[in-house]
Amino acid sequence: MPLEILILSIILFIAIFLFITGLTRMDVTALLVMVALALTGLVSPVQALSGFSNPAVIIVWAMFILSAGLARTGISSLIGAQLLKFAGGSEGRLIAILMSVTALLSSIMNNIGVAAMFLPITLEIARRTKRPPSRLLLPMAYGALHGGLILLIGTASNLVVRDALREAQFRPFGIFDFAPGGLIILVISVAYMTLLGRRFLPDRKPPRELLSAEPVNGDITQDQYALQERLAKLIVGDDNPLVGKTLADSRIGRVLGLSVLSIQRKDGQWVRAKTETFIESGDRLLVLGRLDKIDSICECPLFQVNDERPVVETLLIGDVGLAELLITTESPFFGKTLLEIDLRKNYHINVLGIQQGEIIRRTNLQNLVLREGDRLLFQGPNEKILGFEEHPGFSRLGIQDVSPYLLDERLISLQLPEESSLVGKTMIESKLGAAYGITVLRVMRNGDDWHLPTPDMTLEAGDVLIVEGRPLDIEVLKGLQSLGIEHEVDIDLDDLTKDEVQMAEVMLSPYSNLAGKTLRESQFREKFQVSVLAIWRGERAFRSGLGDLTLQHGDALLCYGTPQNLGSMARERDFVVLSMELQEPPLIHKAPTAAIIMLGVVLTAILFDLPIAITAIAGCTLMVLSGSLTMDKAYESIDWRSIFLIAAMLPLGIAIQETGAAALVSGFVIDTMGRFGPTAILAGIMFLCVLGTLIMPAPVLAVIMSPIALSTAISLGISPYAFLMGVAYALAASFLSPVAIPVNTLVMTPGGYRYSDYIKHGFPICLIVIAVSVLLLPVVFPY
Repeated sequence: MPLEILILSIILFIAIFLFITGLTRMDVTALLVMVALALTGLVSPVQALSGFSNPAVIIVWAMFILSAGLARTGISSLIGAQLLKFAGGSEGRLIAILMSVTALLSSIMNNIGVAAMFLPITLEIARRTKRPPSRLLLPMAYGALHGGLILLIGTASNLVVRDALREAQFRPFGIFDFAPGGLIILVISVAYMTLLGRRFLPDRKPPRELLSAEPVNGDITQDQYALQERLAKLIVGDDNPLVGKTLADSRIGRVLGLSVLSIQRKDGQWVRAKTETFIESGDRLLVLGRLDKIDSICECPLFQVNDERPVVETLLIGDVGLAELLITTESPFFGKTLLEIDLRKNYHINVLGIQQGEIIRRTNLQNLVLREGDRLLFQGPNEKILGFEEHPGFSRLGIQDVSPYLLDERLISLQLPEESSLVGKTMIESKLGAAYGITVLRVMRNGDDWHLPTPDMTLEAGDVLIVEGRPLDIEVLKGLQSLGIEHEVDIDLDDLTKDEVQMAEVMLSPYSNLAGKTLRESQFREKFQVSVLAIWRGERAFRSGLGDLTLQHGDALLCYGTPQNLGSMARERDFVVLSMELQEPPLIHKAPTAAIIMLGVVLTAILFDLPIAITAIAGCTLMVLSGSLTMDKAYESIDWRSIFLIAAMLPLGIAIQETGAAALVSGFVIDTMGRFGPTAILAGIMFLCVLGTLIMPAPVLAVIMSPIALSTAISLGISPYAFLMGVAYALAASFLSPVAIPVNTLVMTPGGYRYSDYIKHGFPICLIVIAVSVLLLPVVFPY
């Protein structure tokens, strides 16, 4: 095997490994591939960067904008309103209409956007017809995926396949070249799902089901999420230290993992629970979540506060030192928070304070973003501090140098009693910093044995903790320990969701940047002014400790807030709000304009033989000039991760072709299957592509498989068009995976689907795609 092909194979296998394992983001993996190809000389620097100016990439981002314009002007709303008229029809008729409409729309729009728009519409149809959403959502999603089989602009992988033909000096596919086979496949798939497939669709009903296409104010949701069994009231006594403090300052959410739904004042009046709402004497706080933590805190104190304050010298007992680090733009910590850096875990040091200009901050430092000019005061073992000497802005400090930080004012001595629930927990499990706002600096054990805390240090009874914190934080803890608990609560959540507030289910969209973050890290409540009461994932509802639960694509959040705040979430690209009433009102009067612009993009490319990239950019410009879309919304509509993924992977296709790897693989294919004829080879290539979509994004597979299919056809001495179209059809037929395909992920939770559902229903449709292709493509594109 030539050295170039060996190097290329190593790069490719590493990329596939990273795509499968998810150790790095897909777009980052693609950039690594691009850089590796350039550094190893498999492609020239110009070729490595050529993807970013490639017409296929330009068309992809332009289609994101055009799709957003059609969505904003209410094209889907108009069609959805017409669909609702068929809500009383037979199930087969509904499925046929849903699949056909979403397929035709997604042939000119981004399929994820179409599925997101039709998700609340489909749920509303299910509610009106009293059908489980599981009977309709999967056909809707499959319909949206069929759009990539109908027109060239239906999916990004089509454009990548077309570009492979163009690079090989063949006439590229036209916009409507996909239509004959795509429409026949759609008709047969709709017929199959209507007549046979729907009989095997799951029939999953409440209580384990997301039903709400309207605001969720009924007993169905209370049962579904089992909220009633987690409701309780916290009673605030007259002398409780929490009186006069806001809900945010009370740390009820952080310390206890509870959501405060509403507050009943002493006079019986209910008031809405906001982060800035003040707690009053005699308040009864209606909370949701597990009560074992508040029970344990009330039964026995976590720690006792020692009257004698520790001195700064305590921090330097043993081989421990102090240092200061000036943050510059070259610093590896610039622009990051302490939570992201995790200095204690990664560097074994404690940050005692941060100086920002004239302001000294000594507590609640975790979420502060470090900027140029900030100074970090930290403490740790001298050997660890020496590791910072190479950092710009580093300096060693003595006791006399830290007086501006006024550390003595914030040092507190705490002792753990035997009955403390912290005994036996590690430092990281205690969550003293995240929950209580205090930082443990030293631990004294057995009277005079001083330790520097580490994340895995186990706390023992009698330990004395030297902590940095505010007296307010200790007061709050005392207040939490003094709360009364009323476990039996006879209240209907319906009474709390009348006019001012309501509940709604909100899903993370496939574009969401919140995936991989916790609600606390994203400052969800502060940003959107709504509370998350529960999170539905798979077949389970999480109702406590939500602030520290890492969000995933496909999660459904039961949110509680005002219609205005919930409606603002519907305008965010991060969410799909499962409520027709909360959707942003579309610009219906602009719908004809947007439709004409989209039609013009297609017709001018055909009639005047103009490049589609040029007509698509012109269409984007007209969308903005006509007021159908603002420029800011245009930028927001582009999924830049997809753009970078495709642009950075396109040089891989060049390398596969120029190194001879494509010829080598095609030779193996011909030697193995050549005796069965080109049609059998076409079927084998398509089947391989379908399986590949289970582990890799379709555009990446298009980059890999297109040159192989092209080289195979050339080696056989036949026209490459049937093989390339077969690759495009197979990659668009991403029906098998609920994880790798965003459209399938989107309907998984509200439909209550399992992985096996996608295999069971997707496999027959994949066979339809392959069968129709091997019979039709040699006729439409003769060998």
